[in-house]
Amino acid sequence: MDTHIVHLSDLHIGKNGDREINRLREIVARIPTMEPLANKRLVILVTGDVVDDGAKSQYKEAAELLRPLYEAGHHMLLVPGNHDYGFHGDYAQAKRFKYFKKAFYGVETISYPFTRIINGHYFIGLNSMKSETGFWDGLLADGELGSRQINDLKGILKSLEDRPPNSKIIVYLHHHPFLFPDLSVWEILEEKIFHHLKDGDDLMHNIKGSVDLLLFGHRHDHLDFSVTTLTHKFGIPHILASGATTTHCVEYAMNDSGYRDKEHVLDEGYMGRLIVIGENGDISHQNLNFPCNS
Repeated sequence: MDTHIVHLSDLHIGKNGDREINRLREIVARIPTMEPLANKRLVILVTGDVVDDGAKSQYKEAAELLRPLYEAGHHMLLVPGNHDYGFHGDYAQAKRFKYFKKAFYGVETISYPFTRIINGHYFIGLNSMKSETGFWDGLLADGELGSRQINDLKGILKSLEDRPPNSKIIVYLHHHPFLFPDLSVWEILEEKIFHHLKDGDDLMHNIKGSVDLLLFGHRHDHLDFSVTTLTHKFGIPHILASGATTTHCVEYAMNDSGYRDKEHVLDEGYMGRLIVIGENGDISHQNLNFPCNS
Protein backbone atom coordinates (compact mmCIF):
# COMPACT_ATOMS: atom_id res chain seq x y z
CA MET A 1 0.00 0.00 0.00
CA ASP A 2 1.32 3.44 -0.94
CA THR A 3 1.50 5.98 1.87
CA HIS A 4 0.50 9.56 1.04
CA ILE A 5 1.89 12.30 3.29
CA VAL A 6 0.71 15.91 3.10
CA HIS A 7 3.31 18.21 4.66
CA LEU A 8 2.00 21.59 5.84
CA SER A 9 3.71 24.11 8.11
CA ASP A 10 3.55 27.50 9.81
CA LEU A 11 -0.19 28.10 9.60
CA HIS A 12 -0.04 31.00 12.10
CA ILE A 13 -3.73 31.03 12.97
CA GLY A 14 -4.53 34.35 14.66
CA LYS A 15 -1.68 36.34 13.11
CA ASN A 16 -3.58 38.76 10.88
CA GLY A 17 -7.18 38.67 11.98
CA ASP A 18 -9.12 36.34 9.71
CA ARG A 19 -6.60 36.16 6.85
CA GLU A 20 -4.82 32.93 7.82
CA ILE A 21 -8.10 31.53 9.16
CA ASN A 22 -9.82 31.96 5.81
CA ARG A 23 -6.85 30.56 3.90
CA LEU A 24 -6.62 27.46 6.06
CA ARG A 25 -10.37 26.94 5.70
CA GLU A 26 -9.93 26.99 1.90
CA ILE A 27 -6.95 24.63 2.05
CA VAL A 28 -8.77 22.10 4.24
CA ALA A 29 -11.77 22.22 1.89
CA ARG A 30 -9.57 21.61 -1.17
CA ILE A 31 -7.53 18.70 0.17
CA PRO A 32 -10.23 16.03 -0.45
CA THR A 33 -10.84 17.23 -4.01
CA MET A 34 -7.29 17.73 -5.32
CA GLU A 35 -6.32 15.21 -7.97
CA PRO A 36 -3.43 13.47 -6.18
CA LEU A 37 -5.22 13.43 -2.80
CA ALA A 38 -8.81 12.46 -3.54
CA ASN A 39 -10.15 9.20 -2.09
CA LYS A 40 -7.00 8.49 -0.10
CA ARG A 41 -6.41 8.17 3.62
CA LEU A 42 -3.66 10.70 4.15
CA VAL A 43 -1.01 11.37 6.74
CA ILE A 44 -1.43 15.10 7.42
CA LEU A 45 1.81 16.29 8.97
CA VAL A 46 2.10 19.87 10.30
CA THR A 47 5.56 21.03 11.37
CA GLY A 48 4.71 23.67 13.93
CA ASP A 49 3.53 27.25 14.35
CA VAL A 50 -0.04 26.08 13.99
CA VAL A 51 -1.13 29.22 15.86
CA ASP A 52 0.58 32.57 16.27
CA ASP A 53 0.60 33.29 20.01
CA GLY A 54 -0.17 30.02 21.81
CA ALA A 55 -3.50 31.43 22.99
CA LYS A 56 -6.37 29.13 23.95
CA SER A 57 -8.71 30.99 21.59
CA GLN A 58 -6.31 30.45 18.69
CA TYR A 59 -6.01 26.75 19.48
CA LYS A 60 -9.78 26.47 19.58
CA GLU A 61 -10.00 28.14 16.16
CA ALA A 62 -7.24 25.98 14.66
CA ALA A 63 -8.74 22.75 15.98
CA GLU A 64 -12.12 23.68 14.50
CA LEU A 65 -10.54 24.47 11.13
CA LEU A 66 -8.70 21.13 11.05
CA ARG A 67 -11.66 19.14 12.36
CA PRO A 68 -12.88 18.03 8.87
CA LEU A 69 -9.53 16.28 8.34
CA TYR A 70 -9.82 14.46 11.66
CA GLU A 71 -13.42 13.49 10.90
CA ALA A 72 -12.43 12.18 7.44
CA GLY A 73 -10.17 9.66 9.17
CA HIS A 74 -6.81 11.04 8.08
CA HIS A 75 -3.80 10.47 10.31
CA MET A 76 -3.09 13.85 11.95
CA LEU A 77 0.47 14.42 13.18
CA LEU A 78 1.43 17.84 14.54
CA VAL A 79 4.49 19.12 16.39
CA PRO A 80 4.77 22.50 18.13
CA GLY A 81 6.80 25.51 17.05
CA ASN A 82 7.94 28.63 18.87
CA HIS A 83 4.69 30.48 18.08
CA ASP A 84 2.68 27.65 19.62
CA TYR A 85 4.50 28.29 22.90
CA GLY A 86 4.09 32.04 23.36
CA PHE A 87 3.25 35.55 22.24
CA HIS A 88 4.54 36.23 18.73
CA GLY A 89 6.83 33.22 19.11
CA ASP A 90 9.30 35.13 21.29
CA TYR A 91 8.43 34.16 24.88
CA ALA A 92 7.82 30.47 25.42
CA GLN A 93 5.63 29.22 28.27
CA ALA A 94 5.27 25.50 29.05
CA LYS A 95 1.56 25.84 29.86
CA ARG A 96 0.82 26.68 26.23
CA PHE A 97 2.19 23.31 25.15
CA LYS A 98 -0.60 21.74 27.22
CA TYR A 99 -3.09 23.77 25.17
CA PHE A 100 -1.42 22.40 22.01
CA LYS A 101 -1.68 18.75 23.08
CA LYS A 102 -5.25 19.10 24.28
CA ALA A 103 -6.37 20.85 21.07
CA PHE A 104 -4.84 18.40 18.57
CA TYR A 105 -4.50 15.11 20.45
CA GLY A 106 -7.28 15.39 23.01
CA VAL A 107 -4.97 14.64 25.95
CA GLU A 108 -2.10 16.35 27.73
CA THR A 109 -0.09 13.20 28.37
CA ILE A 110 1.69 12.65 25.05
CA SER A 111 5.43 13.23 25.02
CA TYR A 112 8.16 13.58 22.42
CA PRO A 113 9.71 11.84 20.61
CA PHE A 114 6.20 10.88 19.50
CA THR A 115 6.23 7.73 17.37
CA ARG A 116 3.41 6.46 15.18
CA ILE A 117 3.58 3.43 12.91
CA ILE A 118 1.50 3.90 9.76
CA ASN A 119 1.53 1.34 6.94
CA GLY A 120 4.73 -0.08 8.41
CA HIS A 121 6.56 3.27 8.37
CA TYR A 122 7.83 5.03 11.49
CA PHE A 123 6.82 8.66 11.94
CA ILE A 124 8.84 10.28 14.72
CA GLY A 125 7.82 13.77 15.81
CA LEU A 126 10.16 15.96 17.86
CA ASN A 127 9.42 18.97 20.05
CA SER A 128 12.07 21.54 19.15
CA MET A 129 10.80 23.80 21.97
CA LYS A 130 11.20 21.18 24.70
CA SER A 131 14.13 22.92 26.43
CA GLU A 132 13.13 26.50 25.62
CA THR A 133 10.68 27.34 28.40
CA GLY A 134 12.88 28.85 31.13
CA PHE A 135 12.88 32.63 31.61
CA TRP A 136 15.97 33.28 29.50
CA ASP A 137 15.66 30.21 27.27
CA GLY A 138 12.08 31.14 26.46
CA LEU A 139 13.08 34.42 24.86
CA LEU A 140 13.40 34.82 21.07
CA ALA A 141 12.53 32.28 18.36
CA ASP A 142 15.31 29.72 18.66
CA GLY A 143 14.74 26.15 19.72
CA GLU A 144 16.32 23.34 21.70
CA LEU A 145 15.41 19.66 21.81
CA GLY A 146 17.38 18.87 24.95
CA SER A 147 19.76 15.97 25.55
CA ARG A 148 17.06 13.69 26.94
CA GLN A 149 14.90 13.96 23.82
CA ILE A 150 17.87 13.39 21.53
CA ASN A 151 18.98 10.38 23.58
CA ASP A 152 15.45 8.96 23.48
CA LEU A 153 15.43 9.42 19.70
CA LYS A 154 18.81 7.72 19.45
CA GLY A 155 17.42 4.73 21.34
CA ILE A 156 14.37 4.54 19.08
CA LEU A 157 16.53 4.59 15.95
CA LYS A 158 18.79 1.91 17.40
CA SER A 159 15.78 -0.33 18.03
CA LEU A 160 14.69 0.05 14.40
CA GLU A 161 17.95 -1.00 12.77
CA ASP A 162 16.54 -4.44 11.91
CA ARG A 163 13.23 -3.20 10.47
CA PRO A 164 12.09 -4.54 7.06
CA PRO A 165 13.97 -2.93 4.13
CA ASN A 166 10.89 -1.15 2.74
CA SER A 167 9.95 0.29 6.14
CA LYS A 168 10.93 3.96 6.24
CA ILE A 169 11.73 6.36 9.08
CA ILE A 170 10.36 9.89 8.90
CA VAL A 171 11.61 12.47 11.42
CA TYR A 172 9.77 15.78 11.59
CA LEU A 173 10.15 18.89 13.72
CA HIS A 174 9.61 22.65 13.55
CA HIS A 175 13.05 24.29 13.65
CA HIS A 176 15.52 23.77 10.80
CA PRO A 177 18.24 21.53 12.26
CA PHE A 178 21.13 22.99 10.25
CA LEU A 179 22.12 26.39 8.88
CA PHE A 180 21.32 26.79 5.21
CA PRO A 181 24.50 26.76 3.10
CA ASP A 182 23.86 30.03 1.24
CA LEU A 183 23.40 32.29 4.27
CA SER A 184 25.67 35.31 4.50
CA VAL A 185 27.88 35.95 7.54
CA TRP A 186 25.32 38.41 8.89
CA GLU A 187 22.45 36.01 8.26
CA ILE A 188 24.32 33.25 10.09
CA LEU A 189 24.88 35.60 13.04
CA GLU A 190 21.17 36.50 13.06
CA GLU A 191 20.22 32.83 12.92
CA LYS A 192 22.47 31.93 15.83
CA ILE A 193 21.08 34.75 17.97
CA PHE A 194 17.39 34.55 17.12
CA HIS A 195 16.20 31.52 15.13
CA HIS A 196 18.38 28.42 15.06
CA LEU A 197 18.04 25.04 16.74
CA LYS A 198 20.71 25.22 19.45
CA ASP A 199 21.41 21.49 19.45
CA GLY A 200 20.83 20.98 15.74
CA ASP A 201 24.37 19.69 15.21
CA ASP A 202 23.83 17.08 17.91
CA LEU A 203 20.55 16.02 16.31
CA MET A 204 22.06 15.68 12.84
CA HIS A 205 25.00 13.70 14.23
CA ASN A 206 22.66 11.24 15.93
CA ILE A 207 20.31 10.70 12.97
CA LYS A 208 23.01 10.54 10.30
CA GLY A 209 22.47 7.51 8.09
CA SER A 210 19.48 6.34 10.14
CA VAL A 211 16.59 8.34 8.68
CA ASP A 212 14.96 8.25 5.25
CA LEU A 213 13.02 11.52 5.34
CA LEU A 214 13.59 14.73 7.35
CA LEU A 215 10.86 17.40 7.38
CA PHE A 216 10.76 20.82 9.02
CA GLY A 217 9.48 24.41 8.69
CA HIS A 218 10.14 27.59 10.74
CA ARG A 219 11.95 29.85 8.24
CA HIS A 220 9.04 29.98 5.76
CA ASP A 221 11.46 28.84 3.03
CA HIS A 222 10.10 26.17 0.69
CA LEU A 223 13.24 24.21 -0.22
CA ASP A 224 14.22 20.77 -1.46
CA PHE A 225 17.64 19.83 -0.12
CA SER A 226 17.26 16.32 -1.56
CA VAL A 227 18.92 17.55 -4.76
CA THR A 228 22.03 18.77 -2.90
CA THR A 229 25.19 17.30 -1.40
CA LEU A 230 23.63 17.70 2.06
CA THR A 231 21.95 14.33 1.54
CA HIS A 232 25.42 12.76 1.44
CA LYS A 233 26.76 14.89 4.31
CA PHE A 234 23.92 13.85 6.60
CA GLY A 235 23.19 10.42 5.12
CA ILE A 236 19.51 11.29 4.65
CA PRO A 237 18.11 10.82 1.12
CA HIS A 238 15.20 13.24 1.42
CA ILE A 239 15.43 16.59 3.27
CA LEU A 240 12.50 18.97 2.76
CA ALA A 241 11.74 22.38 4.24
CA SER A 242 8.17 23.64 3.98
CA GLY A 243 7.24 27.26 3.54
CA ALA A 244 4.40 28.81 5.50
CA THR A 245 1.36 27.19 3.92
CA THR A 246 -1.02 30.09 4.66
CA THR A 247 1.46 32.70 3.36
CA HIS A 248 2.54 33.26 -0.24
CA CYS A 249 5.95 31.57 -0.61
CA VAL A 250 8.46 31.14 -3.41
CA GLU A 251 10.55 28.05 -4.15
CA TYR A 252 13.85 28.66 -5.93
CA ALA A 253 16.03 26.23 -7.81
CA MET A 254 19.09 25.02 -5.89
CA ASN A 255 22.53 23.95 -6.99
CA ASP A 256 24.39 20.90 -5.70
CA SER A 257 25.81 22.85 -2.78
CA GLY A 258 22.42 24.04 -1.54
CA TYR A 259 22.63 27.61 -2.84
CA ARG A 260 19.39 29.12 -4.08
CA ASP A 261 19.21 30.60 -7.57
CA LYS A 262 16.85 33.51 -7.01
CA GLU A 263 16.69 34.15 -10.74
CA HIS A 264 15.06 30.75 -11.23
CA VAL A 265 11.66 30.37 -9.58
CA LEU A 266 10.35 26.80 -9.52
CA ASP A 267 7.00 27.46 -7.89
CA GLU A 268 5.14 30.00 -5.79
CA GLY A 269 1.87 30.32 -3.95
CA TYR A 270 0.28 28.81 -0.85
CA MET A 271 2.24 25.60 -0.77
CA GLY A 272 2.59 22.28 0.94
CA ARG A 273 3.99 18.99 -0.32
CA LEU A 274 2.73 15.56 -1.17
CA ILE A 275 5.23 12.85 -0.32
CA VAL A 276 4.47 9.32 -1.49
CA ILE A 277 6.17 6.24 -0.08
CA GLY A 278 5.54 3.42 -2.52
CA GLU A 279 4.84 -0.14 -1.50
CA ASN A 280 8.36 -0.97 -2.69
CA GLY A 281 9.85 1.73 -0.44
CA ASP A 282 10.54 4.30 -3.14
CA ILE A 283 9.96 7.92 -2.04
CA SER A 284 8.75 10.68 -4.35
CA HIS A 285 7.39 14.14 -3.69
CA GLN A 286 5.75 17.07 -5.43
CA ASN A 287 4.50 20.50 -4.47
CA LEU A 288 0.87 21.07 -3.55
CA ASN A 289 -0.18 24.55 -4.59
CA PHE A 290 -3.43 25.54 -2.90
CA PRO A 291 -5.44 28.24 -4.72
CA CYS A 292 -6.59 30.69 -2.03
CA ASN A 293 -8.91 33.60 -2.66
CA SER A 294 -8.48 35.20 0.77
